[in-house]
Amino acid sequence: MTLMAYVPPGLGGFADAKAARVLALHAPEMAVERAEASLRHRPIDAGTLAAFAMAAVEADDVNRAGQALSLAAQRGWRDTYTQVMVVGSALTEEKWVVAAQRIDALARLQREEEAIFGSLSLMLPSKGGREALAARLGESNPLVYALADFIASYPDFGPEVAETFVLAQASGDEMPCSSFSRVTRTLLARDKGEAALSVWPERCFGESNRTVAFAFDGSEEDPFSWTYPSSAGLSVSRGDAEGQLKVRHRDRLRRLFASRYLTLAPGSHRLTLQREDDGSSSRRMSAGPAKIQVDLRCDRSSTSAYAALVSAQYEDAIDFVVPEDCPTQYLALSTSNGTASNLVISID
Repeated sequence: MTLMAYVPPGLGGFADAKAARVLALHAPEMAVERAEASLRHRPIDAGTLAAFAMAAVEADDVNRAGQALSLAAQRGWRDTYTQVMVVGSALTEEKWVVAAQRIDALARLQREEEAIFGSLSLMLPSKGGREALAARLGESNPLVYALADFIASYPDFGPEVAETFVLAQASGDEMPCSSFSRVTRTLLARDKGEAALSVWPERCFGESNRTVAFAFDGSEEDPFSWTYPSSAGLSVSRGDAEGQLKVRHRDRLRRLFASRYLTLAPGSHRLTLQREDDGSSSRRMSAGPAKIQVDLRCDRSSTSAYAALVSAQYEDAIDFVVPEDCPTQYLALSTSNGTASNLVISID
């Protein structure tokens, strides 16, 4: 900015454009002159148009500010100020398609998260806003990620975001399962099980959702597959046969070794764990059979008194009841030091 002060006004280009932005709030009339000079030399530069619009707004020249913003939006989607201003104008006039285009542009820029979230909070309550966003999801991964990040911060908008993805599915263009994975995981983590199930397409449910058996070949895109967190002193590996798990833990502190989301139907169920703890040398040198803690709960949005379905150290088959308002369940298995060889799980 120090060097800009020595550049004579009227030459146009970078110096005049930058000076116009700086002067807009303090000397709007001078800023308009600077921006006009830049426009004469570089009439298609979006940044200069945005600088002119900012100065014109401060000088109460609303009509020319609107024209400049409209031109800037057509020329340069990388200019953040332009996108934010156009989004605000489009939301005010309920021009949902225009607003969705500009929010998409901001998401692609990967900046101005507050502006994106604020705009989404104004668009999502309107069906027109949801439809406009849905129309862009198939071709914009940045917008998909922005919606997932938005509900991570504002989970109360879960149903609206879910409907947006449902509308995208109904548009006819088959989106890949990966497009739904992130938002489904976020909804599950925020205890929005019903919304998560509405988002995750039926065609994307793999074998992991048809059986509770341990598996290592589940797709990373599947939010309903088993996950095996890593932890110091904890080893989790495949068993000797399909559906089996080997667990070795050398720490006295209890650690989570396997977890997943389930979609059990309402009613009575029985959880069973089976293991093969033989008398091999590796067994004799270890701390002995690991004691396994089983925790199973409903989506916390459930109003049932039975939201915590199971919380017990496994000794024998565990019977439990899934209430009606429990569309998804979270199962967590943890252990302290010890081993579990060829562990098998089943839920009937």
